[in-house]
Amino acid sequence: YDRPIRSNIDFLEFGAQNTPGQLSMGASIELMDQIGVEAIYEHVQVYNDRLEAGLLARGFTSLRASWVGGRSGILSVRAPYDHDSGELSYGLNRQGIACTSPDGLMRFAPHWPNALDEVPEVLEALDGVMEGRFG
Repeated sequence: YDRPIRSNIDFLEFGAQNTPGQLSMGASIELMDQIGVEAIYEHVQVYNDRLEAGLLARGFTSLRASWVGGRSGILSVRAPYDHDSGELSYGLNRQGIACTSPDGLMRFAPHWPNALDEVPEVLEALDGVMEGRFG
């Protein structure tokens, strides 16, 4: 297999467009426009308020901005000293709860489809992972 690198534009090959992806993205944007960015932001903040309170009660440290206007949709927390964030995130993911730990912090990023009444389930699953029942 010998394909020398060419120096002009004729080496580009075009494939099929991602039409299903484009249509799906368009439908998602329309739905979010109907709900409204402000309503989505408020919902995510209420979700994170509840989740943060439960995490603080379990000894986590929140890195969330204290100023409401400085908050994003992501809740970043540091695990208690006797727990590893990566292991906790892995355990939550195994329970079907999306959580990442790219840099030693646990990151939760809920969005408008996440129901507020699921927060106790997230915390219960976390309790199980912390106690070694799940993982």
